[in-house]
Amino acid sequence: MDIIQQGTTLIIRGRRLSELDLFVCRVLDILTSYSPYVIVSGYVAILFGRTRSTEDVDLLIPICDESTFLLLHDKFIELGYEFLNAENGHGLYAILASGSGIRLSEKDAFIPNIEIKFTRNESDAYSFKNRIPLIINDRTFWIGPLEMQIAYKLWLGSGKDIEDAIFIREITRDFIDEMLLRDFCSSFGVNYDPT
Repeated sequence: MDIIQQGTTLIIRGRRLSELDLFVCRVLDILTSYSPYVIVSGYVAILFGRTRSTEDVDLLIPICDESTFLLLHDKFIELGYEFLNAENGHGLYAILASGSGIRLSEKDAFIPNIEIKFTRNESDAYSFKNRIPLIINDRTFWIGPLEMQIAYKLWLGSGKDIEDAIFIREITRDFIDEMLLRDFCSSFGVNYDPT
């Protein structure tokens, strides 16, 4: 597997899409008809080839009006997906509007699932505004800026999160802005030592 950069786009060659990736692709095929998105957190490391399991994929979408969300909700239900929160479409929208996430999976399959949240703070807005395309096998995944992903995972601080941060940093070292990474680490209040 190798990674190349063309402009702001990163392309991974020599990596096959996993069953998790294919599930995400199916969801994104539906979602992108209604809303743009950005993938953040642990699944970013998995996209870059980190071998670990995950139960959920974190997506941020910009705040939309309720009628747009209800159209998206109904399309997912029509195509065999279910929301794991025990709410109807209006209730799910209220959860999103309150700043919490909602979970989506294929019908009768709790795992894997996708957690969808509205962009709700400065970090979310930055991730969305500065998202970058990552192409794997001609599929585009819009991911948050690498420097923010690394700093955020370091800030979370669990063993898995730190390992994710180190993995992303190592595999993308030729594509990250070290000064920006230091700035993000400073803003998150975490120590960063690239050695």
